[in-house]
Amino acid sequence: EFTGEKFLTKTDLTIVRYTEDTIQSMEDPGSLDWKNDPAHNYWLDIRGVNDTVFIEQIGHKFGIHPLAMEDILDVDQRPKMDEYDDGIFMTLVALKLDHESYILRKEQVTLFFGKNFLISFQEDADDFLGAIRDRMYNKRGKIRGKGIDYLAYSIIDYVVDHYYEALDHIERRISEIDETLHSDHSHISNEVLHDLKIQIIRIRKSIFPMREVINKFIRSENQLINSETDVYLRDLADHSFQISDMSETYQDMVNSLHDLHQTEISNKLNNVMKMLTIISTIFIPLNFIAGVFGMNFEFMPELHAKYGYYGALIAMFIIAICLLYFFRKKRWI
Repeated sequence: EFTGEKFLTKTDLTIVRYTEDTIQSMEDPGSLDWKNDPAHNYWLDIRGVNDTVFIEQIGHKFGIHPLAMEDILDVDQRPKMDEYDDGIFMTLVALKLDHESYILRKEQVTLFFGKNFLISFQEDADDFLGAIRDRMYNKRGKIRGKGIDYLAYSIIDYVVDHYYEALDHIERRISEIDETLHSDHSHISNEVLHDLKIQIIRIRKSIFPMREVINKFIRSENQLINSETDVYLRDLADHSFQISDMSETYQDMVNSLHDLHQTEISNKLNNVMKMLTIISTIFIPLNFIAGVFGMNFEFMPELHAKYGYYGALIAMFIIAICLLYFFRKKRWI
């Protein structure tokens, strides 16, 4: 049963049949005879997994285990790797950065590969792995000259590279926020910092199980994995550790920016309260004078003074100036 949103996806299939020297596209999965064609490798790229009937047909044709079929259609899986008699199954989490809204979206990519075939299942229909096919058609890189395990490595490496893209975006946002916070007119909302925290948590939540998948891939003694691929897998493992360290560093930086932001807010509030307190302190003696002369008793000699009003104003002005001088001397303002 498909657990995603059916109305957002459609199912497309691209079949690539290739050797080191030749490559061609195929359309009909029913005509594939990979068992009797060991000279060629086959890559079936399925985009959109909402068509459960079609996915089940592919699973039966290539002997995918029913438990693996359940994991393909359940798009909220944790990255993992399982080895079956007929092949190796992997669940990956790809993070894609929307360059317009800068929203980090998650997509599940699952792989199942055997002796000379690999099937990739992408949750969305936006052809996330199209760049790898272009690389194969243009004969860039070593995919066509290597085994099917190297194609699996290339897909995992491509997924991991997008983690770097997400981290680069987070680094730019952290730099922008840091510059804004140190300016005189900073207007950073808590929502911006909260969104950055959520993005970093999403990266850390995905990269840690991805590290386990890569390490299990390296340690596997399955005959489908060529020993020549180990050096590339170890390099991929180093990348995963680097991403993990970078995400931890950026999380600490965002937490520091959040603390700095709260400190700036507190400082601004304290400055406002200090100014209001100074104003109130200045007006306390002035209100006292006004209150004394505001008592309309009949026998108050000051009420009949000719220049009493002007004298009271001058006294209030002198008191205010003296208080301001005192605050300034104490460096309170």
